Amino acid sequence: MEQREKLTHLMRSVQAGRIVHALLFAGPAGTGKRTAAKWLAQAIMCTGQDRPCGACPACRQVEQDSHPDVHVIRPEKNLIRIDQIRALVTQVGLTPYASDMHIAIIEQADSMNANAQNALLKTLETPAGNAMFILLAERTSSLLPTVVSRCQLMRFSPLSQAECARVLEGRGVPPERARLLAGYAEGSVGRALDMDGDEDYMALRTQALESIEKLREGADVLTCAAPLVAGKGNEAALLDIFELWARDLMAVQNGSNPFEQAEEKRLNASRIDGRLMLMGVLRARRQLKSNVSWRSVLETMFFGLLAQDEHRNTSNDISGG
Repeated sequence: MEQREKLTHLMRSVQAGRIVHALLFAGPAGTGKRTAAKWLAQAIMCTGQDRPCGACPACRQVEQDSHPDVHVIRPEKNLIRIDQIRALVTQVGLTPYASDMHIAIIEQADSMNANAQNALLKTLETPAGNAMFILLAERTSSLLPTVVSRCQLMRFSPLSQAECARVLEGRGVPPERARLLAGYAEGSVGRALDMDGDEDYMALRTQALESIEKLREGADVLTCAAPLVAGKGNEAALLDIFELWARDLMAVQNGSNPFEQAEEKRLNASRIDGRLMLMGVLRARRQLKSNVSWRSVLETMFFGLLAQDEHRNTSNDISGG
């Protein structure tokens, strides 16, 4: 993988004495930034033969956040404050305890307040020779330009769905479930693993698909929408579920293989037009952004699905008559 190759190059630079003082790993949640930071820290601290070996005491300590020279900073109540950064700066100013250098990993670095960023900036501007800072952030726009400019930037992107599914399978997720999760997570391994451990999400999917399959006439709309309206905060997840289903409907209706191959029979039996359902999902997202109530958005979408079905039946009657 390209990101892995870049990390290997960074590790070799450090091993050769060319210290990379500050790194900024930027990208969406679940794209491997934390994993990459730990991998790099293990590679630098490793005392085994094949670095990182993953088995030596140093590698295990890094994995468990217990290595004395690897310092991990996380937000407290969604914010990294100046006192956390000051304490970190003090730690990396001391002589390393078990290795030749300190490594500071700042998770969700874009949650640092302005004072914390300015405190860190002073250290980045006058770097110590035996300290490396690794900042992890989803949005570089939330960081001061001066902080970003002092770091070597590495961008992280979601994997393809096929790559994500392979990674999930490697972590013990059954193949069909791995493919399903990879699609819902849009290639984000971290998000897919969160979903895999969240049985509520899979239950929501079951409920969402059953709701549209029960639609037969206008009188069904309120009944079918009600359970989905009752679950507060599920709007985005439901629309993601509907979108993937619509795309798979489009695939089978155009003679292609669906992403969810285990559901192919169910997809072929559906009365819903996939292309028009996808248009309904996109319209629903726009309406939500315009502050239309979720109940109105969902009911409008469901009425649209019935209208699609009625239109297709009318067209079939005309063509057959």
